[in-house]
Amino acid sequence: MSPMGFAVHRQARHLQNVIDDNSLYDDEWDMHSGELPPSSIVRPVPIWLCVFLVVSYIIAGAFMFSEWEEWSFLDSAYFCFITLTTIGFGDFVPAQGVKNDSEISIALCSLYLLFGIALLAMSFNLVQEEVISNVKSVARRLGILKEEEMDD
Repeated sequence: MSPMGFAVHRQARHLQNVIDDNSLYDDEWDMHSGELPPSSIVRPVPIWLCVFLVVSYIIAGAFMFSEWEEWSFLDSAYFCFITLTTIGFGDFVPAQGVKNDSEISIALCSLYLLFGIALLAMSFNLVQEEVISNVKSVARRLGILKEEEMDD
């Protein structure tokens, strides 16, 4: 988002940075044709990679919590998914049965959840940008969006 609250697409920001970069005004890039050198083409993150990272993080957390809390693997995976998606039913609570070092257990759980929620938010944002880009591409091919509406 821009400071004014308008959505600024990642590709649009990158393209403007490439155009503004004075080092590109050489033989690789013709300023008048508008074509960019191959090294400056933006490649979006594949959706499968985002899904793989999120699933891997949940599985790693499930192994971690099944060892720490002595929960079953499915209970640990359920806890990780419910907590990372911020649903949080409260039926599983970490460090509840731990008598010794409960502060360390809660601190490690908090770090896991902090990085996990950030990973989920980043993945959702990347997937959202890719889906919007694909939908706009299909809408342009079908004639629903006109050329002047491309940047909206």
